[in-house]
Amino acid sequence: MKSGSSGGWDRRLILPFVLFVITSIYLATALQITAQFDEGLVGPSFVPVVASILMYVALAFIVLGIRNDTDTDTAKPAKPDLAAPIKVVVVTAIYILAFKPLGYPVSTFLYVYALLYIFGLEDTGHIKRLVYTAAITAVFYALFAVIFQVRLPLFDTDFRGMF
Repeated sequence: MKSGSSGGWDRRLILPFVLFVITSIYLATALQITAQFDEGLVGPSFVPVVASILMYVALAFIVLGIRNDTDTDTAKPAKPDLAAPIKVVVVTAIYILAFKPLGYPVSTFLYVYALLYIFGLEDTGHIKRLVYTAAITAVFYALFAVIFQVRLPLFDTDFRGMF
């Protein structure tokens, strides 16, 4: 029997199951969003649907990883390191708050830079990280602003709307 299991049900599957249910509700809600006018490929439900699909893929990898885990009951399971996920949530919250007042280019540049640092690109050097950050920011700007023709905010000089 694998660690974390009791009576055939692996407790490590509880969180992925809960996330699966939440993602399914999120996707069902996103599919009910209707556009005010024909927006082509990218409508108001586009990003939520893509996020849901990515979440399903990530959950599949997690469940497969748990199923293929070879831990035994005698082995003490390792405590999960939650520092990186907590940092990502905090940085994402800051990005959401800063998006409109700082605009897409500045807020996204800082967000991507922080994510690259959190995920271990700090060893590649400051210049490489800056180049990767600029490239990622530019690619996503081109994707949304040029290809999908989504108006992205630039710099808002009126900071009253921020608070």
